[in-house]
Amino acid sequence: MVLRSKTNRFRMLALLAVAGATLSACTPAPAPSPTPTAAFASEEEAFAAAEETYRAYNDAGNARRDGDSEPDPQDYLVGNALEGDIDALNKIRDAGVRLDGVVEVATFSGLEAILDSDPQQVIALVCLDLANTRILNDADQDVTPDRVLIVAQEVTFTAIHGAPFISDEKSAEAALC
Repeated sequence: MVLRSKTNRFRMLALLAVAGATLSACTPAPAPSPTPTAAFASEEEAFAAAEETYRAYNDAGNARRDGDSEPDPQDYLVGNALEGDIDALNKIRDAGVRLDGVVEVATFSGLEAILDSDPQQVIALVCLDLANTRILNDADQDVTPDRVLIVAQEVTFTAIHGAPFISDEKSAEAALC
């Protein structure tokens, strides 16, 4: 009788193992999670998209200085760049001055496209021409100090939802322009 009980127990375990394997075979495989698609397929594409974004941002800044609220230059900014723009606007307002005129993008040069990271990033050198700008006080008097007319900026773009946004902007050596 002891032999029979061990045999039944063995059969029962085997049956459960087969049933478990059969049931797990019927369970649908988990749906694959979507693989994020890269915003840029090549350096050239990344640099072109970044330049288009920067020029649109600059145009929006010129429009803001001209009194237009649309497009908003902050729509092109994230992170440190957005915080920097907000701080600059506050400082200008607190100083009782305003920038008048048009800033022109003299040159845009792609420096590095980091396409194998998530998110992708682009770093560029942007040379801005300030010759057609001046600083005015509350009485609309020109208080523009002596200054260089071409400034260099190192600009970092970060791809978000397939589009480049300006995430950081800092001064670079003017000699690079």
